[in-house]
Amino acid sequence: MASEAAERSGEDSSGSVPYGDGPEYWDLRYKVDSEPFDWLRDFSELKAHIEACCPRSGDILNVGCGNSLLSEEMYDNGYHNIVNIDCSSVVIALMKERNASRPSMAWQEMDALEMTFEENSFDLILDKSTMDTFACSEELAQNIITYLMEVSRVLRTGGTFLVISYGPPETRLDFLKLSHLKLED
Repeated sequence: MASEAAERSGEDSSGSVPYGDGPEYWDLRYKVDSEPFDWLRDFSELKAHIEACCPRSGDILNVGCGNSLLSEEMYDNGYHNIVNIDCSSVVIALMKERNASRPSMAWQEMDALEMTFEENSFDLILDKSTMDTFACSEELAQNIITYLMEVSRVLRTGGTFLVISYGPPETRLDFLKLSHLKLED
């Protein structure tokens, strides 16, 4: 079995699935280590930003939710209209079970490149390293552009797309400024 350090660094237990390589990588990762893990910042560090851009009654999408505690902590702080998506069926099943006591929070297996939501569905879209995962793929530019087009489509006019990223701004901002997106500074 892989060590926790290897799991957290992105290595899988068999070495056969490259980092972030679709649902297979993530399913294996969550089968090996189902303990909650927050990439980058946790709710206490993001709370002021979230409160500034979204009322507690707002509709929120957490893309690439993984097994982070973020949605749970948001829910416990009064944000109840949260939809969490991830491409891993394993993590979605784990999170549904772990959050059975939070009935108005939804968990859906979904590809962020092909979201099934209607246009203008969310006031806030949270991305904690989801774009970073796409940046590690072989189809870097195309995947990020496709993802951002989906975000732009499901984000309400006046809504907020909050991106928390490992990547330096110069590697992400050009994508966010593409003219065919309805994203504003």
